[in-house]
Amino acid sequence: MWPPELKNSRIFSLAVIRHAAFSHEMPMEPRALPAETVGGLRPPAEGFPYFAHADRFAFEPRAESHSHVNSWWLADASFLVYGTSDFIEQAIDQSPLRKQGFQVDWLGTPSDNRGMLLHNDETFVVVFRGTRLETHTLLDCAEIVILCQDDFWTDSHFLPTVCEAGGRVHHGFLNAYIEINDQIDAIVQKKQDHQALWLTGHSLGGALATLAAAHLDSTHIQGIHTYGSPRVGDAGFTSVLPQRNYHRFVHHQDWVPLVPPEFLGFTHGGTMIEVTGSGSRELRDNFATGTKNLVTALQQMTREMRFDMGKLPLKIAGLADHAPIYYATLLWNGLLETEKLPPA
Repeated sequence: MWPPELKNSRIFSLAVIRHAAFSHEMPMEPRALPAETVGGLRPPAEGFPYFAHADRFAFEPRAESHSHVNSWWLADASFLVYGTSDFIEQAIDQSPLRKQGFQVDWLGTPSDNRGMLLHNDETFVVVFRGTRLETHTLLDCAEIVILCQDDFWTDSHFLPTVCEAGGRVHHGFLNAYIEINDQIDAIVQKKQDHQALWLTGHSLGGALATLAAAHLDSTHIQGIHTYGSPRVGDAGFTSVLPQRNYHRFVHHQDWVPLVPPEFLGFTHGGTMIEVTGSGSRELRDNFATGTKNLVTALQQMTREMRFDMGKLPLKIAGLADHAPIYYATLLWNGLLETEKLPPA
């Protein structure tokens, strides 16, 4: 059916993966855990089944308490938002969301944004993007991955400052939110009364969702879900956050929810939900496996005369556990377990 030269190409392989991932005939089964390499954990992921089976597990806009469906759905959204606008639009097109009336708008422009808005007649979800990782190719012989400089400065300015909504908050997070505050107001003003407003995000995106929750009228917010979010403010700040339907997800040994430190007055709000399913970690095993994989990766790069940082192992538990792919993968698996659905 397909020419051999096409079947062996990378483009064909990705196309087959995407077709299988978003086909309505895709088996309803647990997602495999990611490869713990820089490339395997770096968002977004090519071929990942974003929102697959959202026709079976439709978003529940009027949920009043913890919903396993919404926990997974919003984790997928918080993972997908790391992509470019073209990547995001393609993933939405290939998912069941279009048939459910979902449209995509941007916090900013398609080419320069801080997040996205997913909305249909019933639902109004603001998804904030976390800290970006940028890939750079050097003279076609090396590929390196670095933190986006703007996001790095946002994360690093952690000393507390006064927040108009109440209390004191992370200075860098507040500055980042102030830059988009007017856009948030304009977007929310477009919301119809019958649309339920949800706020979500991973990492820095979770911090921005938290600040948005403090800024907006809490009576208009149906729910907040953050994934691997750092602490945002002090007790005075968390006291003004919505107390209903605010869930904070933490995967295993994720370090980010432990910063900024409590001795500076920072604390968490919301109800913490532990994300499980990735198994336990042993420092000795991690070191041995990581070293073996590092040697293998370096040997391959030497043969190819090209340095590819994406192939390097990432076995540091606190960093690996922070990856948004873990949240999206494990919350989907947890949903299947809750529903007790046998693999298709």
